Amino acid sequence: MATISSVSSSLIPASPVRKVQEQSSAPAATDPSVQAAAVASGGSLQSMQPPVISPLVWTSRSSDPITSLMTINYGSPSIFSRFDGLGAAALQRLGNDPGNFSQSVSRSGPDAQTAYQITLNITLADSVTVNVSLDSTGDRLALQIKSSGKLSVAERNALSRLADGFQNAIDSMTDSSKLDFGGLLQYDHSLLSSIDLQATVQRGSVAVQTQRFHADDKTRSFSSDGPDGKVNVAVNLRQLAVLGNAQQRKASMEAYLKQFDDAGVHGHANAGTLDTFKAAFKQMIGAATTATALSARPVDLSETDHAMLTGLPDFSASMTDTPVASNPMRQSEVDTFAYQVSQDTAINDYGHGSRSISQKQHAHLEASFHEPLSADASLALDNSRQSQNYYFKRISEDSVSDTEISYNNGKLAHASTGQSTTGTTQVMKYVMGMLTEETRTPFANNTKKEYK
Repeated sequence: MATISSVSSSLIPASPVRKVQEQSSAPAATDPSVQAAAVASGGSLQSMQPPVISPLVWTSRSSDPITSLMTINYGSPSIFSRFDGLGAAALQRLGNDPGNFSQSVSRSGPDAQTAYQITLNITLADSVTVNVSLDSTGDRLALQIKSSGKLSVAERNALSRLADGFQNAIDSMTDSSKLDFGGLLQYDHSLLSSIDLQATVQRGSVAVQTQRFHADDKTRSFSSDGPDGKVNVAVNLRQLAVLGNAQQRKASMEAYLKQFDDAGVHGHANAGTLDTFKAAFKQMIGAATTATALSARPVDLSETDHAMLTGLPDFSASMTDTPVASNPMRQSEVDTFAYQVSQDTAINDYGHGSRSISQKQHAHLEASFHEPLSADASLALDNSRQSQNYYFKRISEDSVSDTEISYNNGKLAHASTGQSTTGTTQVMKYVMGMLTEETRTPFANNTKKEYK
């Protein structure tokens, strides 16, 4: 079986899982007829008998809702779909029973090569921590709930309200182009201090793919590191005065997503990594900020101020594709894509109606890639000279947008916007494996507009 890599559309092989015959809500005992058949099958007739299915082994025999669900999910054909409903069930259990809980089910079999693990850590306002861990390997499924201290009724209810959000996040991370942390981001800030969620795919002792989500009152972030590349998005919620209305935020979000698509096309980005980057950006940047956080705004900006700003919180985001040597005849010609984008805002309030606002948006692209010599030609590079007809391009681009606003005694003293773009494009042309042409083209463009 296989599952979609959460950082791209590539496949990560999953360990095969034998279909479970027991589907009752409580763990079933070994079938005596199976044991008898195993004994009767000995010697030279063993290969003619059906394989012996070893019994399920549980940490504890129980018929509670989580154990019942684990009994059903254990029969899933993939280790990546065994957590269906289990995340929600774990937090729902905390609403009714604050005690620690541990359960696992397994049966003897060959050592599993692939493991999938989910870990949720929640820190409460009183510093008590709650941990939920789920672990799925070839022949084992485990769930554990731990709390470092006593939970109040209000805290238990706040945790159980996150049940659906936790499950949606788990489900979405198996296809990171559809990330969904919206439910977790709606946590009760008066009772919960921070949330950390991690998903890891591991082969043997090596983590081949890791995703991390974090949220607190000051920051929220997502990162992914997998076979096809890396994605990082971090949002700074300390400068909330810059937040615009829903319409302005939507327009700015769409503008950024188009900018990402344009950069992806221009630099030949990996489609899966780009989809993950966009999904993470939408979830981290676009998610509504709670009323609790909004009440912390230090300065109320005017309509003129908001009209000149993006309306989005400050952030730093990047995506990097795993380099690929796609030309066997020239291993030094590596296909790469690296993109960084950020926004930083500074507000200085001097009192008596005097203040200054500065917002900088920055984007940087570094990429290298192969292209056919004509649009109707195909690129199939191999060790033959006949395949060596192509362009190899390297691009480096930097773009900065600045907005400056200042007030003196309540009156607008100065306002300006500026944009600068610089970069270089290097193109090497190969015909039948011979370098026939090489160019390097720098460019620069600057614009500035004053308002007064």
